[in-house]
Amino acid sequence: MPLFSRLLWLFFLLCLGKVASITMDEQCMHSIDSCERCLNTHLSCAWCTDKTYQVRSRCFTRATLLSLNCSESNIYENQPQLELLQQRPLKDYETRDEQAVQVKPQRVFLKLVKGNTQRIKLSYRAARNNPLDLYVLMDLTWTMRDDKDTLEQLGTELTQTLHNLTDNYRLGFGSFADKPAMPMIMPQLRDNPCAAERERCEPTYGYRHHLQLTDDIKAFTAAVAASRITGNLDNLEGGLDALMQVIVCPKQIGWKQQARKVVILVTDGFMHFAGDGLLAGIVQRNDRKCHLNKAGEYTGSLVYDYPSLEEIYRELLRRKINVIFAVTEQVFGTYQELSGLMQEISNVEILSADSSNILELIKKSYESFIKRTQFGDNSPEFIKMEYYTDCAGQFPSLRQRNYCSNANVSKEIEFYVDVTLTHYPDNGVLNHKIRVEEASLSAYMDIDVELQRPCPCVEVAEPDDEYARFQCDNQGYLNCGMCVCDQGWTGTFCNCPTDLTNATTNEALLKTCRPPVDNEGNGISGEVCSNHGECDCGSCSCDAGYTGAYCECLECVDCDVERAECYCGQCVCKYGWSGTQCNCKESTDGCIGPTGEICSERGSCDCGVCSCREPYLGEFCEIDPERDNKVCQFYEPCVHCLIVQKQHMGHCENLNEICSGAQYFFVDELEAEAICLVRIVNKHGIQCDSYFSYQVVDHTNYLAIQAVDCEPVNLYAMFGYISLITVLLGLIIIGLIWWCLRMKDAREYARFNEEQAKSTRQENPIYRDPIGHYEVPRALSANYDENPFAS
Repeated sequence: MPLFSRLLWLFFLLCLGKVASITMDEQCMHSIDSCERCLNTHLSCAWCTDKTYQVRSRCFTRATLLSLNCSESNIYENQPQLELLQQRPLKDYETRDEQAVQVKPQRVFLKLVKGNTQRIKLSYRAARNNPLDLYVLMDLTWTMRDDKDTLEQLGTELTQTLHNLTDNYRLGFGSFADKPAMPMIMPQLRDNPCAAERERCEPTYGYRHHLQLTDDIKAFTAAVAASRITGNLDNLEGGLDALMQVIVCPKQIGWKQQARKVVILVTDGFMHFAGDGLLAGIVQRNDRKCHLNKAGEYTGSLVYDYPSLEEIYRELLRRKINVIFAVTEQVFGTYQELSGLMQEISNVEILSADSSNILELIKKSYESFIKRTQFGDNSPEFIKMEYYTDCAGQFPSLRQRNYCSNANVSKEIEFYVDVTLTHYPDNGVLNHKIRVEEASLSAYMDIDVELQRPCPCVEVAEPDDEYARFQCDNQGYLNCGMCVCDQGWTGTFCNCPTDLTNATTNEALLKTCRPPVDNEGNGISGEVCSNHGECDCGSCSCDAGYTGAYCECLECVDCDVERAECYCGQCVCKYGWSGTQCNCKESTDGCIGPTGEICSERGSCDCGVCSCREPYLGEFCEIDPERDNKVCQFYEPCVHCLIVQKQHMGHCENLNEICSGAQYFFVDELEAEAICLVRIVNKHGIQCDSYFSYQVVDHTNYLAIQAVDCEPVNLYAMFGYISLITVLLGLIIIGLIWWCLRMKDAREYARFNEEQAKSTRQENPIYRDPIGHYEVPRALSANYDENPFAS
């Protein structure tokens, strides 16, 4: 980037910063009546308590107050603060310290300013190998006898299933039936409720705790084997009675604080709810307390009514316990609705007839629990908490929600918690503790909250100080930058007598300068003079550019008094005028198209120009993207007649009527955005397309016509052309084929020569030539006997 461009860009940014600063000071400067209102106006507003300060308004930004010679020690401002007190890294479960870290940070300090929002980043990751406490709560009525046998035989399979989930697990066992009272049982069958089945079984009981949570699988199997089947009269069981005792008896059950606590309730029947105890004369409400004796028997079965679902839900949430309803298909729908009311801590699965799939249900539900996370808090009503997250990339952007489902267990999920102080508490307590915790785990973040005092100025009052009284028109004195008025006077500067204003306090006086929230005067706004002026003894003195009883209106700009009247910053046009500045006559002549309709009845006429409804276009809204042009349809008879006459195909008697008010001329080519089509059958019997365009100038319609005279085809010429082209194309194709063959032969001959040059003759080493050769020697010996050829 060139140096000049950089300097220009820097200058632009400085100008923007200056404009923003001025705007902020203007926003602050009207809060001159009190330190508290000054700081509540905006986070950047500051209050000057310096007695030697000379400017009328004591509420500006800190930088402006310093530039106006307010001493730094006398400036009180908003000071929100966020400090991370404890932030240990996320950590999986380790046996040596039995402590996993699943939430970060663990402790935060916040100093809150009213109306200001502070954001805390909360990170969560489910710890691997986290302890699991699984309590099996089983319906042991007569129809569940085969399910008990199945659970008793699981043994090794149960160990393997839990080991695949976590290395650190414990099992507990309990059973339930129903309240041993009429009409839940038959009195004559109290000792043997299975007599109707001609079997002997255990007397009916409400809930029995058999085994405390343990890592000894053999003990669990033995406890299941030692339990006995019982029975009741109806198909409604006392499951909620038993579930409440499992929840509220942590010592007897053996729940571990750091473990993920899960109860799997196994049944094939429905459950009694609060109020059903009245049938047996039991009227005392469930007290949500533990009533197990040393033998593990529930002693309150005939004393307390069944608990309500809401009571169960609250206790599950409070004690961080999840529940799995493993039920048969016949009652699945009912339990699904029940689970939907507490979905963040419950799940429901279909149990097979003999519970043979219970291990699969445990695995599936546990994985569902660890993939789900939800956070809540105990914030007071004056502190607003909002949660935002993308659930580790499940969403393209942050969504306002405090939970995630189907999250990747290995991924870290980030929640952003927005904390806002909406108002100060009535009791004046400024320090509070908030806990943000996971719904089903003992994982939480503690927030130490300090509320900034509205304006904690501590200054010794000096009612007789001459300069302090001068600042308040000698009818009060200055304290902490605010005037404390003498009796009979009120106002920001003690310049308003109370007998004239009927207001004895400055706040009561300012109330008359605050505009009503609605037109009927219901509710009062918090802004004095709409923050565009100052309250002068109960009436607003507005800044330049603003008007109205509460300075709520902008002054009108360019509002012609002859054409309009100004009402709260808007020009209200007089009769016969329209437009934002009332500079348009209400005549619709400019909107009337060739068809004679205003904007083709597809829009409105605004200041002499058509404003079309969707999807219509054009000067007169005549163009419909999906249908014909309305003006084209209007002029089509006229243009058709003109072309017929031009091509001497006839005469139109009604030409003046159908072309009324239109001027026309013929052109060779059209140059227009909107072109219309007219189709004519000419004297040769050929359908021919011609075109025309239209334009309105000074209320006169002009038509430009491009008439096309389509001549018939000369068949002899066409046959000759086609024959000639065919012959030429044939010759060209034959020439191309001949050329290709020649080129191919040349390439083959060249390849043959090249191979011949490279070849060498090979001979067989055992080959002998059949033709013999003998050469007579010239001299063998001088003796004749030896050489017959010797002379």
